[in-house]
Amino acid sequence: DPRRIASFVNCMPSIACWPTLLVYRAALPEFDFRVYGIDGPAGNLHPVQAIAEAMAGSMFGWHDKEHGDGFGHVLHNWAAVGRPLIGHASHYRGRMGEPLWQDLVTCLDLDQRTDAENVALIRAIAAEPDRHAEMCRAIRRTFDELVDWEGEAAAARQLLET
Repeated sequence: DPRRIASFVNCMPSIACWPTLLVYRAALPEFDFRVYGIDGPAGNLHPVQAIAEAMAGSMFGWHDKEHGDGFGHVLHNWAAVGRPLIGHASHYRGRMGEPLWQDLVTCLDLDQRTDAENVALIRAIAAEPDRHAEMCRAIRRTFDELVDWEGEAAAARQLLET
């Protein structure tokens, strides 16, 4: 469904950011909100390929999580499949995942506007396929700039050889 907004934050209904998601879900009834993961109403998906397919089949990744180490494996997975984020960029400020939070480039940073303004922006981006596609490409480009698979593999080989 192209109008899907999905979250893969484990235990989402139990964390402080859950009420924010509920506000947006109520304000955007034309969107299909899915919350996967541990304790998520949509449950866990298996195997990993099913997670990637559900992410790629979403218009936005709802990633609003104020706790954690700031690396963001789920955050990076959203970037790898090229889906713009919705959430509070401040949760990642000064942390490894921060570069993925570029307001109106790779994400919609809820910190920047009122809820009503953000709801209008979500609708506007959804109504402009070229704008949405550019955000998808931008977050994937940012991911490619941050992740060096070959370099990491070489470093792992070197570590194992010593």
